[in-house]
Amino acid sequence: MAVISELINSGLRLKQQRKLRGAIEHFRQLYATYPDHARIQFELANCWLAFGVPENALPHYQELLEPSKAKSLPPKDLPRLYTQLCATLHQLDENQAALEIAQAGIKLHPTYRPLRAWQIFALTATGAHQVAVLDALELLLESLAPSRWDIFEDDIKQETRKMRARLENATPSFPPTSQENTTPLNPPEESGGGKAGSETEARQPDSLENSGKQVIDVSAQADESPADADDHEVTVSVRPPAKKSPRHRLSQLGRRSVRINISGDEPSKDDPAAAAFKIPIDD
Repeated sequence: MAVISELINSGLRLKQQRKLRGAIEHFRQLYATYPDHARIQFELANCWLAFGVPENALPHYQELLEPSKAKSLPPKDLPRLYTQLCATLHQLDENQAALEIAQAGIKLHPTYRPLRAWQIFALTATGAHQVAVLDALELLLESLAPSRWDIFEDDIKQETRKMRARLENATPSFPPTSQENTTPLNPPEESGGGKAGSETEARQPDSLENSGKQVIDVSAQADESPADADDHEVTVSVRPPAKKSPRHRLSQLGRRSVRINISGDEPSKDDPAAAAFKIPIDD
C-alpha cells in the first residue's frame, strides 16, 4: 500500500505542476494495473476534468458512486466525489442531473460548502433562481464571522428563515429559461439568381398597410402608375456623385447617389437640378 500511495502522490505532483497530460497518462497506467483501486480511478477522473474533457471523467465518477467503489474511497473524498460529479454534469449541460447529484450529496454531507456552491449553480441553470439566491445567502451567512454582520445579523437570519418558509410552502414552479427569439424581423429573401435590374417588391410595414394611405412602389422601372399620379413617372437611377475639387469637397453619405426624376421630362443637360434631385446612399 505504501508503494501505491507514493505512485498516487507522484501523479498528484504532476497535476499540481499543471503537467496534466503526464498526470493523465500516469494515472491511466496505474488504473490499468489496479482497476479496483477507487482512489486511483478518482484521481484519473479528476485529471480528465481539470484537463477540460468532462466526458471522459463522467463514467469514472458514476462508477465510483456504486457502493462497492464508494466505500473504498477515503472519507474525505466522498463529498469531493459528489462535488466533482456535479461539476462534470454542469459542464456537460446536464443541469437537472447535476442538481439531483448535489441534493443527494448534501443529504450525506450537509456542511461541505463546495458542494453547496455547485448546487447553487445547478439551481440557477434549471431556473430555480429564488432558491439559488436563498442558498447563496445562507452560505454567505455561515461563511462570515458574526462580527462582520454588525448589528444586523439577527434581522438578516430572521428574514432568510421567512424566505425559506415561503418557498417551501409555495408550489414549486421552475419554468425553463426562456430563449430569445432570434428570428430577424425582415429575413433576407433567398437569392433566386435573377437578372440584375429585375423588379423588386418593396416590403411595407403593417402600420402603412393599415393606415389607409396609398403606398407607391418604387422599383427600377415603374410598369404601372397610381391612378392619381397625374401621369408623372417616377424613375430611379444610380449615378456616381459629382467629383469635387479637394478645396470644395463636401461630406457624403457614400460613394453612390440616387437621382430621382419627379417630372415627366428627362433632366436637362444644362440644368439637371431643375427636374431631378440626388440623394447620396451608402454601398
